[in-house]
Amino acid sequence: MHAQQTAALCLVFLLVLTLTPSGCIPTKNKTTPQTQASYQLHYQLGINHLAEGQTPQAIKELLAAQAIQPNNADIEHALGLAYQRKGLYDEAISQYKKALSLDPKLTEAVNNLGTAYLAKGSYDDAIAQFQKCLADPSYSTPEKAAYNLGVAYFNKKDLDKAIEYYEKAILVKEDLPEALYNLAYCHEEKKDLAKATELYKKAIAAEPSFKEAYYRLGIIFTQREEYATALEMMNKIREIDKDDPAACFHAGSLLLKLGRVPEGLKLLNTLAKQDPESQWGKDALAQIQLVNKPTSQMQSGK
Repeated sequence: MHAQQTAALCLVFLLVLTLTPSGCIPTKNKTTPQTQASYQLHYQLGINHLAEGQTPQAIKELLAAQAIQPNNADIEHALGLAYQRKGLYDEAISQYKKALSLDPKLTEAVNNLGTAYLAKGSYDDAIAQFQKCLADPSYSTPEKAAYNLGVAYFNKKDLDKAIEYYEKAILVKEDLPEALYNLAYCHEEKKDLAKATELYKKAIAAEPSFKEAYYRLGIIFTQREEYATALEMMNKIREIDKDDPAACFHAGSLLLKLGRVPEGLKLLNTLAKQDPESQWGKDALAQIQLVNKPTSQMQSGK
C-alpha cells in the first residue's frame, strides 16, 4: 500500500497589501469636505475589512468609495485585492490594470497583478509582471516578487530557474519561510536530500509552526530508515495539530516499524474511526488489517 502524499510545494502567492490604514487617506479627485469625509469612511472600512479577512464587506465599502472617487488608483488596487481573495481573478486583473493606468508607479499592484495571473495558470504573463517589480529600484519588497517568480518557474517545471529565484528571495530576506521551504522542496525533487534537509530545518527555524516542513523532513527520514527521527517530526506536527490526519497516519506507521505495535495500532485505529471516509482513514484501516492478518495467511499469500 502506498499512502497518499500531502501537497508538497508551498503555493502561497505573496500579495502586497500596502494600503493606507489610517490617518490621511490619499485624495486623487477634487471633492467637497462632506464627500471627502464619506470617501474616507468607506475606504477606511474597506481596507479594515480586507485586513480582517472580511472580503464581502470590504468589496461593499470599497465600491461605495469608488462611487465617490471613480478614478483613484488606491481604490482600484484595493478592489483588485478583494476580488482576488474571492477567487475572481479576471475581475482582479481588470482592477489592477485600471490602478496601474491611473498610477504606473504603483509597483505593489504590478506584483499583485502577477499573482492573479499566477493563480490563473498564466505563468508567462505572471513572470513578466514580477520581472517589472525586480527592475524597479524603488520597490520595497523585492523578495516577494523573487519568491513569486520561483513559484511561477516551478509550475513551468523549470527547477533550476525556480531555485535561482528562491535563492534571490532569501538573499533579500534570509528568514522568509515559504522561500526556504520551496527551495528545500526543489532540492528534494533533484534528489539532493542533504540540502533539502538543511533548508527545511531553516524554514522551521523561521516559522516554528511550519507543519509542511516537518512533514517533508519526516518523509526524508523515513526514506533513510531513520524511523525514530521521522516519528519525532510527525509528532511535532501533532503538537501543533493533534488530529492532523497525515501526521497521525505516518506516526502510527512509524510506531509499527519501531516495534511499538500497541501504540501504533491505537493511533491508526483512532484515525480510522474519526475519519473513516477519508483516504487517510482508509489507509489506516488497511494498515491495521495488514498487521492483524494471521501469519499463516501472509505466508500463503492469501
